[in-house]
Amino acid sequence: MHPDADGFLTRAAASAAGYSDDEFRRMIASGEIRKVATGIYCPADRFDALTPTGVHRLRAVAAVRGKRGHAVSHVSAAVLHGLTMWNTDLGRVHLTADRATGARRTSSLHVHTGRLTPSTTVELGPVPVTSPARTIVDTARVLDLDHAVVIGDSALRKFAITPDELADALERSSRLHNIAAARRAAHRMNGLSESAGESLSRLRMEEHGIPTPTLQYRVPLLDFRVDFFWPKLRIIGEFDGLGKYGGDSRNLAREKAREDALRDEGYQVIRRVWRDLWNFAEVFMRFERARARALMS
Repeated sequence: MHPDADGFLTRAAASAAGYSDDEFRRMIASGEIRKVATGIYCPADRFDALTPTGVHRLRAVAAVRGKRGHAVSHVSAAVLHGLTMWNTDLGRVHLTADRATGARRTSSLHVHTGRLTPSTTVELGPVPVTSPARTIVDTARVLDLDHAVVIGDSALRKFAITPDELADALERSSRLHNIAAARRAAHRMNGLSESAGESLSRLRMEEHGIPTPTLQYRVPLLDFRVDFFWPKLRIIGEFDGLGKYGGDSRNLAREKAREDALRDEGYQVIRRVWRDLWNFAEVFMRFERARARALMS
C-alpha cells in the first residue's frame, strides 16, 4: 500500500488497494503504521524518523485536510513556514476557521476563529496557511514575549517583511483577542537577529537597561561581522560564538584568533552563551566594566 500525495495512509486508500479492515487494524496494532489524525496514518519508518517539528508539520497538514474555510495558523503556521522555534510548545495543532464564532480546543487541536482573506493566507503546496506577517501577529497574541520575538525575528529575516507590512498585519488583526500583546512584541522584533539566542539577548539587554546596539556590524579592516556593537564605546557583543563556529579544535582556534584580532584593534569583546541568558545580571556587570574602561580611555 502506497501513501497518497501528502504521505498519508487512510482506510479508504487501504480498501482501494485490496486491504480489509481487519488487515488495516492489524497494521495499526503492530505499529507498522502510526496514527497522525483521526482516520489518517503514516508509515512507521517515515514517522519515526521525524523530529518533533516534523511530526507537528505532518499533524498540521493532516488536521487541515478536507476542511474548507480553514488555514493552518499560529505556532503551526510558524512550523510550516520553517521559522525558528525556541522550546515552543508543539502539543496542539492550530487552525483558524474563517468565521466569527465556534472556536474549540482539545488536547491535540485548537481551532481559532477569525477573518481569512487572500492577503492573509498563502498556499504551501495544497496546504492553506496564514501568511508570514499574519503568523507573526497570531503567535505574538498567544505566546509570551520571548517566544513571540524569536519567531517574529525569524519571519522578518526570512521573508524580508517591512515595518509597514507588519504594521498593516497588526491593523488587520486589531479586533482580535490580545492584540495589545502582539503590538508590544512587534515593537521589539528585528529581522537582523540571526538566531534565537541573539533575539533573547536583545530582550535581556533591554530589561537590564543596556543601550541598544548596532546589529550585524561589519568591523572595518578586519572584515569581521559581529552580533552586537556599541560604536561610541567600541564594545562588541557576541552570542555563543564558540558554539556557532563548531566545537572542534580548528574552529575553536580560529575563533580565538578572531577575538584576539578584535582586541588588538582596541575593541572590547563580551561573549555570552546560553546559560548567561538566565543569569544576565553577570552579563550586565561585564558590560558596565567594559563601559567604564571605555570612558576612562
